[in-house]
Amino acid sequence: MTFADSSTGSAAHFILSILVHSAAMLMGLPIYIFVNNRTTKLPKHWQQLIFAAFVIFWSIVNTLFWQQTRLRTMHDIQSIAGFMNWGVFNLLAAVAVFAVGWLAYKGKKAHQFRYGVVEILVAVVTAMISASGIDFARPDTFTRVATIIGCVYIVSRGLENMEKYEAPKSQGMGTKDVVPQTR
Repeated sequence: MTFADSSTGSAAHFILSILVHSAAMLMGLPIYIFVNNRTTKLPKHWQQLIFAAFVIFWSIVNTLFWQQTRLRTMHDIQSIAGFMNWGVFNLLAAVAVFAVGWLAYKGKKAHQFRYGVVEILVAVVTAMISASGIDFARPDTFTRVATIIGCVYIVSRGLENMEKYEAPKSQGMGTKDVVPQTR
């Protein structure tokens, strides 16, 4: 495109377009300041992750905003999604995993011993299911073995979560509440 391309109009139209796009890009600054103020109490690694996600998101939004790069960006996203075999279901699964993971995190903070027990049970059941389908002639064998290796890690995390809490002192009959260790 030249400075005064006939297909888009005059030079004034081109300059106005540049100003509008620049203003749209600069809108990311107050949005980032707002996000940064809301995340100041989070640990540093979470702040860095949120910043990286914001930069990626804002870059994609602004790239899609520019008419000259919109089609190329959409084509690139579609080719990556096609290569990775992504679809709407994959996106929904990712959002669901995040939501359930967040709830599990909150539950873990409140009931760490019980969370450790559930982790171990889920890992053992998952390992049994994965091991039952191992056939070295099938292509999914690596996935099943990797799942079993992941179950070993989950068991170790469950044991660690259980270890962080000790059984309550005998305060009476039938007390089964779990209290945190003092350090």
